[in-house]
Amino acid sequence: MNIPDDVLYNDVILRVISNREAIIENYRGLHLYTTEEVVIACKKITVRICGSNLHVQYFSGCDMKIIGNIDNITYCMNGEL
Repeated sequence: MNIPDDVLYNDVILRVISNREAIIENYRGLHLYTTEEVVIACKKITVRICGSNLHVQYFSGCDMKIIGNIDNITYCMNGEL
């Protein structure tokens, strides 16, 4: 049986379109939300998105979309913020 890793391990999926938007799947919650920084808790890692005019356009139980001017994205092992 060929099960994708994201399903098997509940890994985060991050899709980035240029520097304008990011879609995060399999997240757990938000640690920080400002117009300059969004920090998202995931199962194994924490994702930090920095930029300007950042805004969570939508979120549901399984994914969220962040729009704005994204300057950088950092991944940290949980507990290393």
